[in-house]
Amino acid sequence: MIKTRVVYISMAILLLLFVVVSAVLPKTGIETKNTEFSYESIVFNKNKVTTVDIEIAEEDWADMLESATDKELKQANITVDGKRIENVAIRTKGSSSLNSVANSDSDRYSLKIDFDYYDDTQSLYGLKKLNLNNNFSDSTLMREYISYELMEQMGLPTPAHSYMYVTVNGEDRGLFLGVEAVDETFLANNYGSNDGFLFKPDGTGSDLKYISDDIADYTGIGLKTNEGNVDQSKFIDMIKAINNGGNIEKYIDVDEMLRYFAMNTAIVNLDSYQSNMKHNYYLYEKDGVFSIIPWDYNMSFGGFGGGGRMGGNIQMPADANMKAPEDAQTNEQLDKPDMEFPNNGVQQQQGERPNGGLDKGGINMGMGMSGDLMADSAINFSVTTPVSGTTLEDSPLLNALLSNEEYRAKYEGYLEEIATNYLTEENIQNITKKLALLLTTYVEADPTKFSTTEQFIEAVEGEKSLPEFAKQRSESILKQLSGELVVEATTQGNMAMPNPGEMGDMNIPMQRPDDFDPNQMPEDFDPSQAPPFNQNGDKQGDRPNGGGPMQRPDKNGGPMWPNQGDEQLKQGTVIDKNTILTAAVCFVLLIVALLFVLKFNRRGR
Repeated sequence: MIKTRVVYISMAILLLLFVVVSAVLPKTGIETKNTEFSYESIVFNKNKVTTVDIEIAEEDWADMLESATDKELKQANITVDGKRIENVAIRTKGSSSLNSVANSDSDRYSLKIDFDYYDDTQSLYGLKKLNLNNNFSDSTLMREYISYELMEQMGLPTPAHSYMYVTVNGEDRGLFLGVEAVDETFLANNYGSNDGFLFKPDGTGSDLKYISDDIADYTGIGLKTNEGNVDQSKFIDMIKAINNGGNIEKYIDVDEMLRYFAMNTAIVNLDSYQSNMKHNYYLYEKDGVFSIIPWDYNMSFGGFGGGGRMGGNIQMPADANMKAPEDAQTNEQLDKPDMEFPNNGVQQQQGERPNGGLDKGGINMGMGMSGDLMADSAINFSVTTPVSGTTLEDSPLLNALLSNEEYRAKYEGYLEEIATNYLTEENIQNITKKLALLLTTYVEADPTKFSTTEQFIEAVEGEKSLPEFAKQRSESILKQLSGELVVEATTQGNMAMPNPGEMGDMNIPMQRPDDFDPNQMPEDFDPSQAPPFNQNGDKQGDRPNGGGPMQRPDKNGGPMWPNQGDEQLKQGTVIDKNTILTAAVCFVLLIVALLFVLKFNRRGR
């Protein structure tokens, strides 16, 4: 006969086990999850700014900055929110943006960190490569982040992303956007396997026009994986299908690509396949079917200008001192009221200059800084012929989709869904206000930023904000779909991007702006929730969410902010399904035991 004491002891053991599994274990910091893909929630925690501390030999760092365009790998140690990874590779990254910064007095380069370059077993919670994007050409600092958010909301496979504050050898470099690399890890996480063919087209063949049956002739398709088995790829079959009117559903994920192009069109991302550049996208072939992967959105929301080129008015900090090329035209020669520049049918405002010309004050347009967010060419960008500086016929992938009545109807349905549910003033404002609360003090302290804190705040709400863009753009989309508004595509009069080597010397002192006005903050901004900084941009006081004083990482790679607050610590904890299942089983057993005891006691035993 079972004694009551034994039953109660059993219950106590089960209760203790339940408490340990469900409460104690997560708070110990032990990684209870199979960390293969836990980087998504740990490294890319969107509810906070992740700290990235880079330790690198001073001579290597100086050489990397001096020869940035060489993209030479250097050895470094990286600490990400207290997690230290030694012996990793780091280099500068970028193309036109890299060359533009290299031709200026700024050294704020985007960076790529390769955790497994020297040791292929090494990773950061499963992450093998991390991009730190410098937000070049985006005074809002939000275009790329919001674009990825919208792509996610449309159900597209999207790189993980969040904001990160970077230091090098203890000195601040500033606020960057951390973005997951599209590589084997990304493919395994999003597609269940990485044994297919990953392409990053940029160059000959990136327009996906038929050249020949020999894949070697498509030198710009940028095969990144499975190179040894390229003869097994269906790339040529896919090219033939989209160019010759074949059964494209056999070779491409039609629905996914319609969603991609609908969103890409809605947010006016022209530094992409939809301009003459024909780049900044990935294709992944799995079992002979091609999917498209979004990439590089710092010039979305019309930031790339009409005709597929960087453009728009440049706004730099008030103390910016820009140098003009010796052979450049003078401002007097350029600033004639009756002077017009070809812009695909859209007249430029006075002061805007094509092809690296000089704006007032000698600002070289080659820097490609984002300009008038509310430009009519962006707000009313065509949704019926969604290309710029090119034609649909020269964009066979997009043309194959939109020339089919069924697919076009579905594309237009997605555009309507985007305009009414995603690219709305309310949705974008929710994002920008959250980012303002999270980022403003980091932007203010950033010693290398390209633009001012005021410009960042201006993008949050108001007449020239991203939410206002969303409002007007979505209205335009709906009017175009209903036929109330007819917009001609900007397919002609394209202006080529300036050659970075011809943009002249730039002298841009990157200093903390003196015109920061706290009164420009959103109405619901709570300064108490963000870390204060002194007039020199030095960090002091408390961290967000009740964190403690700022401290440098200790020699053992201790956390930057040891008292970040319970909420952030909870957000950084990842519990796997096995732990949840164990807790559930224990809870069920506890309930069963309790019922047994109650029944046992009723019988008076």
